[in-house]
Amino acid sequence: MVVNLDRLVATIESYNAKLLPVVKNKQSHEIKFLYDYGFSEFAENKINDFEIHSKDFNDVAYHYIAPVQTNKISKLVNGFKYVHTLSREKEVINFSKYNIENLSFFIQINVDNDPNKNGVSKESVLNFYDFCNENKISISGLMTIPNINSDPKIIYKSMYEINETLKIKDRNYQGKLSMGMSEDFQIALDYGATIVRIGSLLFK
Repeated sequence: MVVNLDRLVATIESYNAKLLPVVKNKQSHEIKFLYDYGFSEFAENKINDFEIHSKDFNDVAYHYIAPVQTNKISKLVNGFKYVHTLSREKEVINFSKYNIENLSFFIQINVDNDPNKNGVSKESVLNFYDFCNENKISISGLMTIPNINSDPKIIYKSMYEINETLKIKDRNYQGKLSMGMSEDFQIALDYGATIVRIGSLLFK
């Protein structure tokens, strides 16, 4: 481990944000140092990895950060604590069929209209938020993954503004912002990120 984990955590916490380790494609022995350090939440993008990791670290809260597939929803409901990638009405309807009292949701926003990424458009966020509420899906926050060629400052500024609009719209909205990764988390923090999803930086 090259990264100074103490310094990284301290920097992120100074913004009142938290580091969410992304442990995709890693074996349990590779992520044990994170568990031993004291991290109690991990981000996954593959159900198979989750099923292995959750046996070895069964007191960890798991975040799902990959596109939602309808045939995987039952596994998400039964194993995960957070889903960061809610973006389609079909997903909302399917989740609403389950007992989801212990599951928290983020709306994924495709700010730069990247055709290769999922996400609600900027213009549709408020309507989608209302649709979630109508179907008893409580939204904790917003999430985005910028296109590699986009200016992260523009993307994260837009996310901040959308988030502030939702706070005004609904006083019960928690206003969490899941944005920023290993390459640009500092910029995301400057624009109000409350969760930064960091993977590669932890495993250099």
